[in-house]
Amino acid sequence: MNYLKYGRASCILLLLISCVVLNGCMKEQDSPATETNHALSLQNDDKTISYSKKLDTLVKKLHIVNNENMDYDVRQNKLEEFTQEFNLLLNEPKSVEMKDGELVEKFDNKLTVITKSFPLKSGQLNVRVMNYRAPKTLTGTIGDKYTFIQWWSMKQLVHAQMIEDGGPELATDFVVRDSEHGMQLWLGGYVSIYHPDPVFVALWELSGQKWTQKSINVGKMKLPDTWELNKDMNEPIIIESRQHDSMSIGVLDHDDGFLINSDDSEQNFIIEFSKSGEVRIDSEYSTALNTHSERQSYELIQEEYSKNGIVIKYPQIIKLKDIAKQKSLNKILKADALEGLQNYADSNSGVHVEIDYEIKRQSERFLSVQYTGIRYVKDAAYPSHMFYTTNLDMKQASRIRLRDLVKVEKPFIELIKSGKITAVQPEQQGLIGDFTKDDLIQLLTNADVTKGSPVEAGIESFSYLTSDSLGISIPVAHAVGDHAEYEIRLAQIPDNIKQNKELWSELSLVVDQSVSDVGGGKLDTDQYEVAESQSFQTTLEGFGKVRFVSTYGYPEGLRKFFFFLLDDQGHILYPFPDFYGNREWVARYGGVEAVAFKDVNKDGLKDVIIIANVDNGIHGPGRVDEFPMASIYFQKKNKTFTTLPALDQALNDQGHNQTIKDVIQYVSKQRINVN
Repeated sequence: MNYLKYGRASCILLLLISCVVLNGCMKEQDSPATETNHALSLQNDDKTISYSKKLDTLVKKLHIVNNENMDYDVRQNKLEEFTQEFNLLLNEPKSVEMKDGELVEKFDNKLTVITKSFPLKSGQLNVRVMNYRAPKTLTGTIGDKYTFIQWWSMKQLVHAQMIEDGGPELATDFVVRDSEHGMQLWLGGYVSIYHPDPVFVALWELSGQKWTQKSINVGKMKLPDTWELNKDMNEPIIIESRQHDSMSIGVLDHDDGFLINSDDSEQNFIIEFSKSGEVRIDSEYSTALNTHSERQSYELIQEEYSKNGIVIKYPQIIKLKDIAKQKSLNKILKADALEGLQNYADSNSGVHVEIDYEIKRQSERFLSVQYTGIRYVKDAAYPSHMFYTTNLDMKQASRIRLRDLVKVEKPFIELIKSGKITAVQPEQQGLIGDFTKDDLIQLLTNADVTKGSPVEAGIESFSYLTSDSLGISIPVAHAVGDHAEYEIRLAQIPDNIKQNKELWSELSLVVDQSVSDVGGGKLDTDQYEVAESQSFQTTLEGFGKVRFVSTYGYPEGLRKFFFFLLDDQGHILYPFPDFYGNREWVARYGGVEAVAFKDVNKDGLKDVIIIANVDNGIHGPGRVDEFPMASIYFQKKNKTFTTLPALDQALNDQGHNQTIKDVIQYVSKQRINVN
């Protein structure tokens, strides 16, 4: 009976379970949409997790690539994996949800990203161009570049392609055209092995879902006499100044081409792209600019405050026709330089301050002064590095602050964080990423105000102007320098961000002259014979616009090379140290083969590279045939140049002295600090 009882109970239980299961099945059959939605939800979650994991994995690989303590081969493999997998990731629709700034921050500011939308016949096209620069400690050069293009008409149709694999070009802007030849992409930027010049323009065409680089017909391009086109590399075209001036490139306001200018030689022209695909050159733009060139109506002299261990050097204006305006401007310069020092200058407070200045831009309208120095306090753990600036509107006899030049709002901050801004000290490039957008807005809105003293100014932000760029300084930790400076080219700042249109009209048109410090006497042409073909007008950060001259002299009856910087009156501003090749050899007449003005060691100051032929001066038995000798004069922050004999010896002993390119490629692998 018990077995029968338990058996009946078991049957009833099984029947109930069957009904529940059957009822569930019927419900699922009655609701097919429920099943489908649930499955899709799981798939979408899986895709989201997969994309997130891929993104994090790529970031980790990038950390390995940039870790100098890791094994070289491991880093090299991770670099290859990163570039390939990053390209794959950019093909996923979810990748376009990240804004440019977010993408840059995610990858530790190692990317530069620009996104634009273009109206085409078929609808709106979104295009994103990204650059990644591999670390020079891994590539052995100044850093190979990788360029990616991502394009989509709608979020579901996303494509990406790596169009530059380890090349030297660094794209800074682009134009997309829907021409008779199809979709065209025009890239512009810098050949960064010579950064900031020369510039390049490259043409890519879309066929199917692949971009292919095309030749540019340069037969009709008429360049200014002092510029040259690199015809050995027709893809892309490369434009360089024969006078060794730096160049800049930016997209025209109407997005139909590029404006290219030579910052120092006052020459500019426009490359415009028609819808038929033709290239049009308009060099008349430079004529308009030249009408605004004026000689400066003032000079600068140096004054010095020195008391109780505090030494501050600062400029003062002389020879300005308007005496009242000169007095007002000098009062501003002195007040800014010495602001707040009365708090401790008259007492033995144990404070030691040394501050010097540098003229960053000097013209008829603008004067930008940069102060740097060291402050020691008795018993302090370490000295602090000081930085502040003064920017003057010479016409209005007033200060110029950052907020007078740009709207310190979200678009300007996004421009800064987009990667277009460049650190003066390359190792500080990523530090700006530590600041949020709100932090930067607050910091830069209050830029250019010294509150109390330069000591307190050390925690503030400042701005300055150069011949082609707007600079900003932000406070950073003492361990990484106390302050960090970044520069963005004036041509890269859109009109909607510019604040004072009247100032901007002259910022882009004015021609800077030389810094008129008191120089020496005129070059004695009886003592030195000038090699005109190797003498150039150029602009050097510590001196402004000057004339570099190559000469021959005959000390002790032997021909030697001598180099000078002259002002426009022929006065010697600076005699260069003895040329490396003068030590044991004799200069060949007409032997200066090449001169270049390049920032070789990437410290923000142009250096001078010279290649000249020498021999032993013997005619007949024992003669040594002529051979090249290369040397580099490195510019220092104190407005002097220095040589590194050991580096010059290595350059010449190892045969890296045949061309300017040879010199730069060798030296770019070295770590050189002369300050």
